[in-house]
Amino acid sequence: MLESDILYNAVENLKKSIKLPVYLLDSNQKSVDAILNIGSEGKYLVEVKREVHKSNLPNILAQLSSLRDLSLLVAKTISKSTKEILFRKNISYLDMAGNCFIQNEDGLYIQIDGRKNTVTSKRKHKAFNKNGIKLIYALLLNEGLINQTYSQMAKAADISKSTIGSILDDLQERDFLLKINTTKRKLSNKEGLLSEWVNSYNEKLKPTLIRGRFRLLPNQLQKWKQLDLGEDIFWGGESAADILTNYLSPGEWSIYSNLGKNLLLKKLGLVPDPKSGNVIVYSIFWNTKSDISFTEINSKIVNPLLVYADLLATNDSRNFETANKIYEQYLSAYLTK
Repeated sequence: MLESDILYNAVENLKKSIKLPVYLLDSNQKSVDAILNIGSEGKYLVEVKREVHKSNLPNILAQLSSLRDLSLLVAKTISKSTKEILFRKNISYLDMAGNCFIQNEDGLYIQIDGRKNTVTSKRKHKAFNKNGIKLIYALLLNEGLINQTYSQMAKAADISKSTIGSILDDLQERDFLLKINTTKRKLSNKEGLLSEWVNSYNEKLKPTLIRGRFRLLPNQLQKWKQLDLGEDIFWGGESAADILTNYLSPGEWSIYSNLGKNLLLKKLGLVPDPKSGNVIVYSIFWNTKSDISFTEINSKIVNPLLVYADLLATNDSRNFETANKIYEQYLSAYLTK
């Protein structure tokens, strides 16, 4: 669906719900998609997106920051958790079904919830099944891999060679992959690809990687950064975010490792605690012998991209703020190339 269609439908559904006159105007500013007037109380500079999730919100917030209080975010769909963040930040939004939070300093206040979007897609995308998620992760970390052989791609992502073709075809169909010529390809719309990857990873792959919950004892918690992880264990999630940013004190520690359970428990002094353990252990899903930077060896953490995804899997506002810092410091420059 075109962004112009999303905007038109969203505004029409808003008109049906309020008594104030609503006027949609074209904008002569390249950085603004349209201007929306609501009665005499509100004039908004409109930014239109297809979908808004926590995974692409940091980049959208950066775009909206230049518009300040005059901005209105319009999208086909906005996830519930993202709406909560926008509300807390006093950022006005409108989805295609007419759900909205629109306010300004002149007294305008409109909040509508519960309307369902009737436009849905039942098509399953092979690029975002478990094998596709693994391959996209490798491509996001090393775009040059896209121009190597199917065998090399499969080896790096630790998936079957037979799945590569259908994943690439789906990426191309969705405009995430461009063919330059018969031998050259490049990724396209990396920001959108990252957003879809984060959602798919957290919903489809990550739950299958959980090996169990454990507990670090109080004396170990005080010196968790000094633990000897060796070559087979890496911090993820809040613990890795703390190491990257020095901004977040972990409430939960994530570990990625394929080390045998007994060795893992003995090495770190972990105690099994399936119900309320403060350490979650996940299996590694990439090829550990690949030359792609899946991990930060010196700091013993997974790649910042995976840390970003881990943080956005939670509903914690502090985690979201930290994810935003990681996006700005480690991801944004690459994604805008």
